Amino acid sequence: MNRLKKNLFYNVIYQILILIVPFITTPYVSRVFLADGLGTYSVTSAIAKYFWLFALLGMANYGNRTISISRKNKDDVSKTFWNLFYFQAIISTIIFIAYLIYVVKIGYKAYNIISICQIPYVLSAFFEISWFFYGTEQFRFMVIRNAIIKVVTTILIFALVRTQNDVWIYTLINAISTLAGQVLIWPFLLKNTNFVKPNWEIIKGHFKPNCILFVSVVAVSIYTLMDKIMIELLSTRSEVGYYENTEKILNMCNSITGAIGAVMLPRISYLMGKKDDTNIYMYLAKSMKYIMLISIAMSFGIAGIGKEFAIVFFGKEFAACGTSLIVISVAIMFYSWENILRTQYLLPGCRDNIFVKGTIYAAITNLILNSIFIPKLGALGAVIGTAGAQFSAAFYQSISVRKELPIISYIRTLIPFIFFGEIMFIYCRIIGKLFGSHILTVIVQVLGGAIIFSGLSLVYLVLEKDPLIINMQKKLRNKLN
Repeated sequence: MNRLKKNLFYNVIYQILILIVPFITTPYVSRVFLADGLGTYSVTSAIAKYFWLFALLGMANYGNRTISISRKNKDDVSKTFWNLFYFQAIISTIIFIAYLIYVVKIGYKAYNIISICQIPYVLSAFFEISWFFYGTEQFRFMVIRNAIIKVVTTILIFALVRTQNDVWIYTLINAISTLAGQVLIWPFLLKNTNFVKPNWEIIKGHFKPNCILFVSVVAVSIYTLMDKIMIELLSTRSEVGYYENTEKILNMCNSITGAIGAVMLPRISYLMGKKDDTNIYMYLAKSMKYIMLISIAMSFGIAGIGKEFAIVFFGKEFAACGTSLIVISVAIMFYSWENILRTQYLLPGCRDNIFVKGTIYAAITNLILNSIFIPKLGALGAVIGTAGAQFSAAFYQSISVRKELPIISYIRTLIPFIFFGEIMFIYCRIIGKLFGSHILTVIVQVLGGAIIFSGLSLVYLVLEKDPLIINMQKKLRNKLN
């Protein structure tokens, strides 16, 4: 339990850093590149990301889960790792060559040097072995590595990115930092494993389950990456820039839930192997209450401050992002719900079929909504598609496990917090309308909203005699005594 708490602590600290870094760089980059320049970076990144995803297939989840099962024995984990890696190396090499062909035939003509600057990013897929460290629950090392990379990247952006023509420099900094981060963890990997000659039969055995999970990766990419490509095709590149900033806020919020999910996946996989149902359902119930509480606060908070925040944070040119933030805020709750079910129940229990079908339905929903709304509304249309997709994934997974898990009970637990979120939202909108789009307005909205939501939630949890609150009270009394 202590190890789990430490892993949660380290990963949440890193996610806080992830939140802080965009808060520092995004206002600067938005004002330097404006919507069109930011749109160019966004589209080329989406295309490069597609090649990166195909290079890794479903390894992020499959590798994590597979390593976690054999982590107690160094020989077993070494054998598992090297066979998984050689499988990854073969696929990623083929995809890297494919990207080079794309750059020569299409990319350079459409996006000039920007597509070339994405080459280090695509190459980084070959060296990407974060799944090994997550599977062995070595989060402290990963957090330190990632934190250093983030800090260095931030410094380089402010030092080297000066004008609207520096989009290629910004792209290259991000691409090289990703590659460097992957390469730097290899010396530590070699200390944790013994080299084992890969077995072709074992490698082939990883192909089918990896590809099954990859279907979900492709489906998810439709409403995380394809959106940007569709906006450029059906609208304008400036609209891509608006969507990029809107999605960035969504991803920053989702990263908190994602951090907890990354920690819980190997732990629940391990408990599944031991058939420890008591602890599995205990962790799941706690996550459904406390993680969803956080996501509800972020969702209503972003909706409440969206219009004022967009102008203050991104600049006046990105005022259109205000409405998009309000709409996309609901996706935070749907993502958190889906993420909990996925990482703490479906994937550890090898229920990949439910997860995959859910993402496919979400992708179909997204494509339909995008096709309808992007030509009319641009970035806002893609936002509607993203929110619809997240809802579809969460809804399908919930329906699929309703006979196994107390889904209705989980929802009832959240009703008071949704009510508190609505009160916070009303407060934020009143302040916004009274004082307009100024930095002091946003500060008052955030501080006042946080006090309202956290205060009401704390009072409710105390009256409800919540176990976490009771435990905290006991610890406080012991320290005072």
